[in-house]
Amino acid sequence: MSVLKLFILSLIFISCSSVSEAQFIGTPEPFVGSAVEDMSIGRSESIANKSVSQGDYVIKTAYASVDVSSSKFNSTISEVENLVKEYEGNISNTYLSTNYQGLKSYSLTMNVPAEDFESFLNQIETVSEFSNISSNANDVTEYVLDIDSRLKALNNEKIALEEIKKEATSTSDKLQVQAQLRYINQDIEMLQGQKEYYEKSTSYSTLTLEIREGSGVSLFSWNYYVQRALSWIETIIGISISLSFVIGPLMLIYFVVKKVRNKN
Repeated sequence: MSVLKLFILSLIFISCSSVSEAQFIGTPEPFVGSAVEDMSIGRSESIANKSVSQGDYVIKTAYASVDVSSSKFNSTISEVENLVKEYEGNISNTYLSTNYQGLKSYSLTMNVPAEDFESFLNQIETVSEFSNISSNANDVTEYVLDIDSRLKALNNEKIALEEIKKEATSTSDKLQVQAQLRYINQDIEMLQGQKEYYEKSTSYSTLTLEIREGSGVSLFSWNYYVQRALSWIETIIGISISLSFVIGPLMLIYFVVKKVRNKN
């Protein structure tokens, strides 16, 4: 194989790599929150109708909250979790908290197949009407198409280099081609990983739902004062136990010293 042929191919490879790298750097990563739609109580329009993204690869997310009575708090959580199973989705994150009134709040992040997302939201709303909801739709189709284009170019370069490697006669030529193949394979793996991420993100849509117990309890309700009283009792007991660990040994030392002085 002529050295000139290998040199020319190297220049082509370097120039193509530079162009690909420049395209990659110049293309910003998509931001999921780039297209936010707010919906008030009593949502009547679907997310699909309000979304401005119509590409083949759209990442959809929604954030919502519902207010339920204390008696329905646990049953609402169970119904929502059962709906996730019914739609063959999964729950990726949960968080339970309690406020100063003793009222609980349960937040869960759910992932369901994208094609069933609108139906899933409607089913959630039959369990308990949304107090508020916002949705995000981010079209990443252009990024996927760009990745496909660069993968095609890299695979063509790989085939050409493999042919040259077969024709190479000297060890140095083979090593040079092998080095270039290694870099191409690394770029291919990186791009394939990015495409898999986009495909996974667009195949499932995400809803983060906060279920709030008895939200908006009046300061004049008996429940408020009961919860406050229980909180104070708990605080007093905690302080008393902590002080006993300090005062107890001091009292013991005092009586021992007093007894010794009385004997003297």
